[in-house]
Amino acid sequence: METVRSLWNRLENWGRTNAPKMLEDLNSGAGDDEIIALESALNLTLPASYKESLRIHNGESDGWPCKIFADRGAYLSTEGVLKEWNMRREFGEGSELEGTQEELVRDGIIEVSGPVQAKMFLPAWIPFLESNGDVFWAIDFSPAEGGASGQIIEVHWESCSWRVVADSFQALLDEYVSALERGDYTIQNGRPTLSPY
Repeated sequence: METVRSLWNRLENWGRTNAPKMLEDLNSGAGDDEIIALESALNLTLPASYKESLRIHNGESDGWPCKIFADRGAYLSTEGVLKEWNMRREFGEGSELEGTQEELVRDGIIEVSGPVQAKMFLPAWIPFLESNGDVFWAIDFSPAEGGASGQIIEVHWESCSWRVVADSFQALLDEYVSALERGDYTIQNGRPTLSPY
């Protein structure tokens, strides 16, 4: 698979040519001390591909409206990841879905796509993209049966939807860059979007 550095080079080259505003708020890379501090606070080891991405760009200072990862939300810095994780963990600990996942899916109350646990939040989910409080993308270290530790999930609280979107952070980045280059996104106000506003 292509390196994370190469994927970021393609992403930034595409942005400079097609949608320069998406690059405006990218932060410089995180230092190893910042990444180690985040791992220590989370009490886990982050995937190598995600750590490499943080070393290239430690999130973005402002992810609105749709910047580097388009409609998926704001790309969080190490500080933002920890803040988001703490907030969602605190909220999730006091909130539980009523009924089993199987019952809720059967009754059409929730939608689950792929081997992901339909929970409000788990400490083993590491959010790295956040959109308006009700949608987040996370690295999942506690997948449902048949899933892979480190898979990427999208959790949409408002629409009661949980789905696996990629096998890994690197696979997600590769898919996104390829989609941009294929022309799957339109450009609105100098930024890529799947849903023009």
